[in-house]
Amino acid sequence: MITLLIKSDEFDLRETSFGGLPVKSGDQNFDWPVCKSCQLPMQYLGRIATDIGLEQIFMCQNNPGCCNEWDSESGANTVLITDSSCLNCASAPTNGEVVRNCEHGAKIVEIDAEDYDEARLKWKEESGLGMRQVLGQVYGEPQWLQNDETPTCAGCGNKMRFVAQLEQGPNWETEMNFGGGGCAYLFDCRCNGSAKFLWQC
Repeated sequence: MITLLIKSDEFDLRETSFGGLPVKSGDQNFDWPVCKSCQLPMQYLGRIATDIGLEQIFMCQNNPGCCNEWDSESGANTVLITDSSCLNCASAPTNGEVVRNCEHGAKIVEIDAEDYDEARLKWKEESGLGMRQVLGQVYGEPQWLQNDETPTCAGCGNKMRFVAQLEQGPNWETEMNFGGGGCAYLFDCRCNGSAKFLWQC
C-alpha cells in the first residue's frame, strides 16, 4: 500500500501544506533560515506533519544552481521541526526569494500498488484527474531518480527515516524548483528530532 499526497484546496496550520508562510509555536521568536553560501534568506517550500512535529522545509532560491541547494549537507536547504500547538504564521523577511505565490493543502489517499510510480498511475486512472495533482508520497520507500542518497543522522550515526517524496507541484508557475521535473526527499531521526532534505532530477 502506498500513501499518496493529493492536492487539496483546504489547509490547516497543523497539517501538511505547501506554499504560504511557515508557522511558529506560540509567541516564540522565529529565525528565518539563511543560506550558508549566499547568506540570504531561503525560500519556504512547505511543511509535512509527522509524529515528531511539523517538518518545515526551506531551500535557497536566490541564485538557483549556485548554492548546491539539492545537497542535504550544503547548508543551502534546511528543515525546522516545530511543535504543532498554539501555532501562528511567521513573518517573512523583506529580502531574498522567500515565499512562493501559492498555498494549498494535501489529503492522504491510500493506493494498493507495488511502488510510488504505479500508485500515481493508478490514482490518475481511478480519479480521472491529472498527474500533477499528486504532490508526492509519505513513508514507505523512496523511489529514487538517481542513486540512493539516504542521509545519516549526525546524532546516532544511523540512516535516517524516510518521511516523504515530493513532486514540484500542481502548477508550473508556482512549483518548487527541483531542477525541472525532479523529486525531493525528506528524512528524519527520532533520536534527536532532526531532519534532512535533498532533491534529484
